[in-house]
Amino acid sequence: MGLVTIWGLTHPPCDVGNTPMSFAPNYESVTFTSTNGLQLDGYFLPGTNGATVITVPAFNAGRGGQLGDAAIFYNAGFNVLTLNSRVCSSLGWFSLGYYEAEDVLAARDYLLTRPDIDPGRISLHGFSSGGATALMAAQRSSGFRSVSAMGGYHDYAVELGLGQPADFFSVLYQWGIAGGYRLFTGNDITFLSPYNELHNLTGIPVLLIYGTTEATLSGARKMLARGQVVGVPIELWEVPGAGHGNYQAVAPTEYASRLTTFHALASNGQ
Repeated sequence: MGLVTIWGLTHPPCDVGNTPMSFAPNYESVTFTSTNGLQLDGYFLPGTNGATVITVPAFNAGRGGQLGDAAIFYNAGFNVLTLNSRVCSSLGWFSLGYYEAEDVLAARDYLLTRPDIDPGRISLHGFSSGGATALMAAQRSSGFRSVSAMGGYHDYAVELGLGQPADFFSVLYQWGIAGGYRLFTGNDITFLSPYNELHNLTGIPVLLIYGTTEATLSGARKMLARGQVVGVPIELWEVPGAGHGNYQAVAPTEYASRLTTFHALASNGQ
């Protein structure tokens, strides 16, 4: 069951989504190259305020699979770059965020080739596994101005319960997931930990958004506490009554305001 679970998590079908035509008719379809020559498609939405937000795909989202947040940033004047999850590429699987952080860095490298991009005002935004990916990408490079991450894991192995007391069958299930992850991705599941490398975000503003009924909220609180210790300018908005992913539905006006104000202040050095 552990093997089946991790196979499903790393090999979901692609959610292609839509185009941004309905709110950004001036969008561009773009392609760039990530690690090992992997070709990824994206949408570039030209803004007006000079700052840019890369919206990191979650799970199986294609470049048009999560346009709600892209629309919020675009309507606030930001340039926006969306990109495909690896499951929507020739690779066909993804690693729950670890390797995908390299795709985010490749997306930034693409932006740096454009004359209409200010290289010092590029930020990241992601939800769920995309939030963890955004944090891990920013931990690997100092080239981002700010990061907003919503509903992601802080340490996948810890949240899975690896190493914690459990009954025999639960331990088998946990190690089935861990072993399957190594088998399918070639990587150790303990590497899925934005928490462990949080110190690498020193000086980069971080906004965490989680619902008060969300299962991973305790991990967000741990990141908040850890960030405050290691000097990360981090804040956590706990959305009252929200669960995993319905933050905008619960608090639509405040949700949009918090996201755009946070990145606008960061992009202006405030």
